Amino acid sequence: MNCPKCGKEMRTGFVEAKSAGSLTLAFTQVTWYPEEYKGKFIKKEPITLSLQAEGQYCDECMTVFASFNQR
Repeated sequence: MNCPKCGKEMRTGFVEAKSAGSLTLAFTQVTWYPEEYKGKFIKKEPITLSLQAEGQYCDECMTVFASFNQR
C-alpha cells in the first residue's frame, strides 16, 4: 500500500495497544511491529506511537485507516 500522504510504499505490520506500568503508574502504550514479528514474544523493531490519531471509517467495509505519529 502506498502512503496516502506522501505516496511511498508502506511496510506491512500490526498495531498493538496494551497496558503497561505498575499499579500506581499505569498507562497505555501503542506500538507498531513489522509483520514478521506478529505472535512472537521478542520483537526487535517496535516503534512507539502517539496514543491518538485521526482516522477515517468506511461504513461499507467496516475498516478504519488511521495515521499515527511516532512518539
